[in-house]
Order: sequence, then C-alpha cells, then structure tokens
Amino acid sequence: MTRIASLIALFLSLIIHSQASAQDDDIVVFDNGDRLTGEVKSLERGLLRFKTGAAGTISIEWDNVAHLSSTQNIQVETIEGLRYLGALYRSAKVFVVTVETESGPIELDASGVVKMSPIEDTVDGRLDGDIYAGYSFTKATEVKQVNAGFNVDYRTELRIYSLTVDATLSDTGTEKSNQRINGTLEYTRLWQDRWLTNGILNLTRNDELGIDLRTWLGVGGGRIVARSNESSLILDGGLALSRENVAGGIGSEDSVEAYGRIRWDWFHFDFPELDLTSSFIVVPSLTESGRVRGDFDITFRWEFIEDLSWRLSFYDSFDSNTNDPEAASNDYGVNTSLSWEF
Repeated sequence: MTRIASLIALFLSLIIHSQASAQDDDIVVFDNGDRLTGEVKSLERGLLRFKTGAAGTISIEWDNVAHLSSTQNIQVETIEGLRYLGALYRSAKVFVVTVETESGPIELDASGVVKMSPIEDTVDGRLDGDIYAGYSFTKATEVKQVNAGFNVDYRTELRIYSLTVDATLSDTGTEKSNQRINGTLEYTRLWQDRWLTNGILNLTRNDELGIDLRTWLGVGGGRIVARSNESSLILDGGLALSRENVAGGIGSEDSVEAYGRIRWDWFHFDFPELDLTSSFIVVPSLTESGRVRGDFDITFRWEFIEDLSWRLSFYDSFDSNTNDPEAASNDYGVNTSLSWEF
C-alpha cells in the first residue's frame, strides 16, 4: 500500500509540475527590463491579459511590453486586418512581435498589433463572456425593476459564435407588469482584409411595443472598418425574415426586411479602466410599406475590481407602425447593474 501511495503521489506531482511548466512557458519583458513568466490569455483593447502563478490573471498595458514570447498557438491580428497564427518568439528588436507561422517567421510592429487570441483545443479555453444583474426600486411610484443577462462568445481561428440574452422586468404595482426580453444567437465568419459574413437569430418579447414574440432570422455581411487599441468600428447589413406574434392573441404577421447595423466600441485602459459599447440597427420592411424599426443600445462599464464592473446601459426601441393599435411606438430606459467577466 505504501508503494502504491508513493507511485500515486509521484504521478500527481508530475501532472502538477507539467501543468505549472506549461503555464510558465510564456514570458513578458517590460520596457524597464522587468519580466514575468506565465500564460498569455488574450490581447484586446490595449490590454494584455497574462496569467501568473502568484498574482493570478493580471492586465498589462500593451504599450509597456518590450518583448513577448509564447509556445502557445496564438492568432495575432494587426490594425490592417491581417491575421497570423503560430507561436511567438522573442525578437532581437524591442516592441516587435515575431510570429512563427507555417510559412516562416513574421515580424510585426507591436504598435500595429491590436488583438491576440490563443487557439486552444479545449472548449472552455475558447469561451469568454460576462454575466450581469441589477435591481432598482422607486418609492414615489412604487416601481420595481430587475435587469439581468449574459454574453458568451466561442471563438475559433476564423469563426465566432455569440449568444446574448438581456431581460428587463418592471413591476408597476398594477396587474400588468412590463417585460422586455431579448435573445440573440449570432454566427460570424471572418475573412481577410477585415471582411465578415454572418447569420443572426433573434427572439424578442416587448410588452410596451405590443410584441408577444418576434422571431427574426437574418443573413448578411460587413466589414471591420477600423480597429485599434482604443476603439473599433464594424458595419454590416443584409436581409431577414420576420414573424411577429402580436400581444393579446390578435394574430401574427410575416414580413421580409432589410437591415443595416453599426457597432462602435471605445476603451480606456489607464486608471480608471473604462469601456463603452454601442450598437444601432435600422430595419426597414420590404413587404409592409412605410414601416421602419430601429434599436439603439449603449453600455458604459467601469471595472473597479479585476473582472468585476459597474454597468450603465441605455436602450431605445422604435417601431413606426406596430401591429398592435394599443401599443406604444417607442420603448426606452436606463439600467444599472454589476457585471462579472469570465
């Protein structure tokens, strides 16, 4: 029994040692000469997320990194939209990233590198996202409101699968409470020169606009117009099929629609760490003359603790011709919540 226990202990120690070694293969050298060993998690929005054994995952300003090496298979994206895949080797020059691609080493100016994503073999290694929740109560009007949701991305080398769910439930103290629930599943295929194609499935319930359920399926394409370590701008558009079940069981309406969307993000990684994300989509109907819908969302986030943020969101949904004659044509509001990033 003693010998078996010793073998088990030796086996476990080898596993732990191999895992620790794998995590300590990556090296960051700062512009002042200091260095850290650990594991590259990502580079985005001007911040290199780096996991260390002692301090956990930390955020490092990309401008302060003089050298970076990694044995991982990392996808590197430049400001021009070019992507390279391979391990990273330390260059003899400072502020230069060397990617060991299948066709040979590629040297990139670090100031032109805007994104790094390790392409991991495990499912959990390719997932990232955040979950949030908030509650408010106004005594003067006796209105209670709960807001909750999550965003999850699954990334491969050329594909992104995104799931977003957001729900706002308002209790006005009357028999009827308002619900605003929105769920979106989106598939994005990335191409060279920052072009992309996508497919979108959206399910919406909005009591204010008189919608029991809207099922919306769109296909289209677009381009990442600009991306840097401070901001990004994405334009896309296409065609969609829509089925709308009207509140109160009045009936359902099918329509063909076009859509155009603009997404703009801004980041500030110096203290305090802030970011702003916004999206505006306009949807003119091709089968209902004169009908135009639109959705605008903007979210401001302040990260006050690692991976924990305070969120302030504003939304506005507009419909020029709702199918329910008793419904409003505009629904807007403000939500605050706490968000945890994973």
